[in-house]
Amino acid sequence: MKIYKPGRPREIDTFNCKERSEVPAAKGEYRILNEKKEVMYIGYTNSLKRRMHEHMRTGKLGGENSIFAYKVADGRASRESLAGHETMKIRQHSPGLNKRAGGAGRPFKRKSNSG
Repeated sequence: MKIYKPGRPREIDTFNCKERSEVPAAKGEYRILNEKKEVMYIGYTNSLKRRMHEHMRTGKLGGENSIFAYKVADGRASRESLAGHETMKIRQHSPGLNKRAGGAGRPFKRKSNSG
């Protein structure tokens, strides 16, 4: 089963209220892009609309030139398939904001017990 339809994610201007209102409350993959359209962050969620607003509230998204891009997942996609797809895209794009430890699809760095 394909999780996403082929093609590029839909990009929206987060300052355009009409475009923001068109983001669905569906599960899918999202990306935060900078003004050069470089991928800064990749994630998946059960509600694209909620997650976009969370990122705007916390300041990760909403800068003057930031872009929210998303793809809606097939309704039958499982959490595991979404996480696997996210991991694959993170490896492909190496976004700078996905470099912290922990979180689904991100590298986890264990603390060493030596010393």
